[in-house]
Amino acid sequence: MPELLPSVDFVQRPVVDEIPAALELVADDSPAAVLQPRTRKPVASQVDEDEQGEEGAHEAGPEVSFVIAARRKAFWRKPVVRAVLVLVLLVLVVGMLLQVAVQERDRIAATDPRARPWLLKLCEPLQCEVAPQRQIADVVIDSSSFNKARGDSYQLALTMKSKADIPLAMPAVELTLTDAQDQPVLRRVLLPNDMAAPAELPARGEWSTSVSVIVTTGGARVAGYRLLAFYP
Repeated sequence: MPELLPSVDFVQRPVVDEIPAALELVADDSPAAVLQPRTRKPVASQVDEDEQGEEGAHEAGPEVSFVIAARRKAFWRKPVVRAVLVLVLLVLVVGMLLQVAVQERDRIAATDPRARPWLLKLCEPLQCEVAPQRQIADVVIDSSSFNKARGDSYQLALTMKSKADIPLAMPAVELTLTDAQDQPVLRRVLLPNDMAAPAELPARGEWSTSVSVIVTTGGARVAGYRLLAFYP
């Protein structure tokens, strides 16, 4: 006969409501107790967005020098830009020509009489005048004389010549009377109107006149004279 096993009584263990001290949670308000979010693995769509963002960052970054140079060349090769540049260049050239024409208007009119009407129209809004060319170096007093007439009256005779190939403006004449020591006694300026002279001296031409000069003071001391042609 098999031996009978002793009977065992199953006793229910009491439920422990208290948590052991080792596992007890303690409230902690320190900065180190801040909970950190759990990291998740990036999804495929997020990876693509990150790659596109990196590519955009690379594109938004500084460009290389040859790319900038190519863009500049392309800008200046545009038809509109070239048309504007040509227009600006034409305006500058016309402005420069007008400035030269106004500055050298007297010489141009003397060299080419056909340009005189155009120069006159150009000077109307600018309030300038077209006068004969002035070149005092090409005007010489070829001959002169100063003789006593009656009383305090003297007679001055002179001849002017032009060495220029263009008509020149008639200059004025300065008359200086000197004594025996060649010291000036009296000076007088004779304008073209005083000598009844024309406005222009012909090219390679000459002009003569005789003027009466009255010396009211120091006439007895007059022993000589000097003449000087100049533009006032």
